[in-house]
Amino acid sequence: MKKVLLWFAAILFFLSTEWIQAQEEVSRVLDAIENKYSGLEDYTVDVKVHFEMESLKAPDLQAKLYYKAPAKMKVESKKIFFFPKEGGYFNPSLFRKRDFEVTLLERLNYKGGKSVKLKLIPKEASRYHQISIVTIDVDRNLIMEIEISPSDVRKIKTTIEYGTFDHFDLPASMEVQLDVTSSEPNETKEFPPFGQGAKRVTGKVEITYSNYKVNSNLTDEIFKDTESHQPK
Repeated sequence: MKKVLLWFAAILFFLSTEWIQAQEEVSRVLDAIENKYSGLEDYTVDVKVHFEMESLKAPDLQAKLYYKAPAKMKVESKKIFFFPKEGGYFNPSLFRKRDFEVTLLERLNYKGGKSVKLKLIPKEASRYHQISIVTIDVDRNLIMEIEISPSDVRKIKTTIEYGTFDHFDLPASMEVQLDVTSSEPNETKEFPPFGQGAKRVTGKVEITYSNYKVNSNLTDEIFKDTESHQPK
């Protein structure tokens, strides 16, 4: 009996050690991203949006996007502009460790880089803090993929390619895969009317970014009368 108890104790010790190491790894990963972008105060960038969606026929759209830390965003266009705000613009402050319960799901090799996949469950309910699964390149401290609230009725997956702009790694392009019910107002109001009888919105949105201006001291006045994306 004593040997059995010692055997169980050894297993529990091993498992607890593994769990502690995993949590420490998660903390290091998210802290590294927050530190990496701690000097990013704002950016302005030209965006081009291309739609490939079954229920939507729309020309390519162009606009200028303004971002100011921690989470203000404005899109400016001469025409009516439809933009997937969830997954459509880059905001590293939406993934702060203190805002989530974090679970390590997997260690993997992603496009040749050492990476981890994390599940982030928000500690407080918020439109901009939602259940997410993120894939992070731990060598470069970059968020490569974001899956928001995976479920049977709502899936949004964003894949990001980066370039270096004024010493910051910022998106050169994003691909947003959408599969949501057309009855969800928060998800579809940013797009034109869908085809008659369409019950789901499926397809992808390709976004390219160019002409970055980083840390140009954007004023709050620019974001007046726009919805703030400030996380709590």
